[in-house]
Formats: sequence, structure tokens, C-alpha cells
Amino acid sequence: MILDEPVRGRTPPPWIHALAGIERVRAYSRGLLPAPPLARLLGLRTTHVAAGTATVVMPASEATATGNGQLEIAPLMMAALRSASLTALPAAVDATPLSFTTNPLRPAWPRSGNILARARVVNSGNLFVLAEVQVEDPDGRYLAQGTLQSAIRRVEPAPPRPPETMEPVEEPVYETPDPHLRRFSATPFRDSFERGDRTAITHAMRGDGTPITRLFGMRFEDVTEGRAIGSMPASEWFCVLESDVSSNVISAFGNLAGWASAMFLLEPGRSLAALASMVRFLRPVRPDGRSLRAEALSTEAAPDLYIGNVTIRDADGQLVALQTGAIVRLDDAQRTRRPRKASQRVLATLLFTDIVDSTGHAKRLGDARWQTLLEEHRIAVRREVSRYGGTEVDTTGDGFFIRFDSPVRAIDAACAARHATTSLGIEIRAGIHTGECELQGSKLAGMAVHVAARIQAAAQAGEVLVSSTVKDLSVGSSVRFEDRGEQSLKGVPDPWHLYAVVD
Repeated sequence: MILDEPVRGRTPPPWIHALAGIERVRAYSRGLLPAPPLARLLGLRTTHVAAGTATVVMPASEATATGNGQLEIAPLMMAALRSASLTALPAAVDATPLSFTTNPLRPAWPRSGNILARARVVNSGNLFVLAEVQVEDPDGRYLAQGTLQSAIRRVEPAPPRPPETMEPVEEPVYETPDPHLRRFSATPFRDSFERGDRTAITHAMRGDGTPITRLFGMRFEDVTEGRAIGSMPASEWFCVLESDVSSNVISAFGNLAGWASAMFLLEPGRSLAALASMVRFLRPVRPDGRSLRAEALSTEAAPDLYIGNVTIRDADGQLVALQTGAIVRLDDAQRTRRPRKASQRVLATLLFTDIVDSTGHAKRLGDARWQTLLEEHRIAVRREVSRYGGTEVDTTGDGFFIRFDSPVRAIDAACAARHATTSLGIEIRAGIHTGECELQGSKLAGMAVHVAARIQAAAQAGEVLVSSTVKDLSVGSSVRFEDRGEQSLKGVPDPWHLYAVVD
């Protein structure tokens, strides 16, 4: 079980509360603090922070797939809501989650790309802060919306002073990828759920038969019609901005227990859809490794409308959270189902670039001039990518992720982009790797993507760094390489032999 492995990531030091809330969130988004454990577990990443707003992404991978194949997105929603709420707070003040509401709009299915949660503060006062969130799939379709109400409290005792300067941290290197990057086989129970096969449902809900139960260490010891009892360890893996088990995980635990109690309501030709839910957080949980226990009961309030109630208690029997949700049973003949495209594997050459010392440039130039420079940089890079037949997969901040059909074209584009951006007074660095990826639409995922990104992170200023695979595939071209030797890449097993492109 993943939770048996030594925990990765760290919770923030006490002095972080001496910063204004928005600076706490920015410290994570800029890599000035180590990624917290839950971020290493799920792949949560903050991509945007401003006054009153925050955007967080999570891979739409099989890692969080439930028994019916859908993804559990509550931790992502809570991460965005909590980050946005913090941006409204002054120094030495924190926000404690009180209630989290969710309104699902459509299922989240595993696929390539990221699920994105955009949150903003709706109201903030001396006692409470209210934030709302909208969640999108990799195609930009809305999946859910929700709200979080938190209590504002002063941090006691007063936090120590923060350091004078903060530099980007060096994340540790592990022999295996972070849990969310590992391969999880697709849940074998989805078809059984759609057929209403109760025997298969029982197997799915008990034990560790689904990706998310393996990821979270959940077990459902008792699953009967309308009732489910489950347990989960209060692990350090579940910590984020505090030293307690995150409410992000508590809400997901409640969701999964509620669904487990409702699954026996399925019948052939019928399916279940969540309407809304609310969870109230009552007390913190220490990450002492002892078991949390959830008990869920689903009752029919009206024909085909069910209300689920979940209680979550700690190992001492104290009430931790209460959750209530509504589920409707539908006739499948009345539903319009979108076809779910199976991902396919393709061979591609992947190029990652970013600006060297972007934080220093931003501080020196100020927001307005920095944004102008960023736009000029994007135009210059896109021009060269277009010249050499590349396809832009993603753009985040000052970085690009681009796909090519040829290693040599990727190298030529990287070198051309490097020269084009030099005239702007900035330097970029680039990493290139060729490998098999999972393709769905225009999105790419898989270990090859992770390797290419880590090669880029290992590149020096102005350097185009490539894997030995790219070098071998470039035999016969005029490209020359300089040996950079074997290097360890963060989160990638075994050292990789890397080469720098020589002009």
C-alpha cells in the first residue's frame, strides 16, 4: 500500500503564518516551499494566485478512479477553495474549514491532461470567509461547482518571523515516481456497475480493488443495501497546509462512503447521479496513523430520490465530520451518454521550455512590464514552433510543452526559440525526449512526458538538453551533441544519459 511508504513532501514551517495569506499560497506556486504530502500523492499544483482568486490543477489520471470509473475530485475542489480563501487573510491569521458544498454537473472520467479548479472569494469579514469554485475537465467542460465557508482565527502563539529572503527549494529525488504518476490499471468494475451487478459491486467496494482505495488506504468492511462502513488511516500523506489530516481528504472519504452505501440501489438499466452534498468539519484529526471510521446510510426520501448521511469518527470515537448528500436513480433509456474515447499510445518527441530566472525578471521589471515581456516571449516561441511543425500541447506561466513528429525538428525549434528570445533580454532552457505517450485529443500523458519535463529542469541557462534516445534518433543529421553524462532525474527511476545540443 502506498501509505506504507515513507511520506514525501513537508508541511510548512511555523513562520509561514507570519506572511499574508496570498504570500503563503504564492510561496508554494513559485516553488519557495517544498510540496506538501497531499500534493505529492495526488499531483495537486497551484498554477495561478491573485488577490481573492486561485487556480489548482490535478492530473485526470486513473489514480483517483472510483469503482464506477469516475474520478473523485473533492480534494482538488477543496485545494482551490482553501487557496483562494487564504488570499483574503492578513498575516498571523488562518482560516479553518467549516462547511463544503458540492454540486456535480457531469462525471469526471480518467484521461490525458489536467482537471482544473478556479476558485474566488465571494465574501470575507472578520469572522468568516466564503469562496466558490468551478471545475473543468481537460476539454474545458464544467464538471462541478462548490463553496467553502471557513472561520477566521488568529494564529496562537504568534508565529516567528519569516526569513529575509526565500529561494526556490530543491525537491528531493526518489527512486520511484510520486504516487499520482504511477500506472493504475483501469477499474475492472465499471461495466458491472452499469449492469447493476451486485456481486461485482460488493467486490469493488470491499478490499483495495479500486485505484483510489489503494491510493488512500481505504477499506469497506461492511457493504449492504443502503449501508456501508469503511476505514482509512489518518496518515501524514494527507497533510497540506497544516500538520492535521486535510479536510480535502475527509470530504473525499465521506463521498466514497456515501457512494458505497448507495451502490446497492442500482438495478439493470438504471444508474445513479449525485445532485448535491454538504460536509461539515467538526474537529481536526492528528496524522497519527490510527483509523478513521465512516458509516454511511442511504434512505429513499421519494421515488428514486435517496438521501445519504455519513458520519466520520476518529480512532477515539469522536465525531470528525458530518456529510449529507442527495442521489437520484435514473432510467438509462432517458440519458444521453457521451461516448468515452479510449486513450491510445503514440510515439512523439516532446519539448519543454521555460524562462531562466523568471522570478528575478518579474521582481526587477514589475507586473506590467513582466507581463508584456511574457507575451513577447510567447509570440517568439510560437513563431519558431510553427516554422518547424510543432504542436503546442500546453502553456503555463513562462513555460511551453510542445509535441513534434521528428527529434531533429524539435531540436531545430528549440535552438531557434533560444536565439529568438535572447534578443528580448531573457534566456530559456529546453529539454527534449522521445517516447510513447497516452494520447486523447491533443493531450499527452505518461512517463515520457514526465521524463522530458525533468530533462528540461536539469538544463542550464541557454541549454538545449536531450535524452540519449533523441541523440540516437538524430543519427545522420547535422546536429552535434556534447556529452553531459548520466544524471538522476527527479521522480524518474534510474539515471539517464543526457546530451547538450552544440550550435
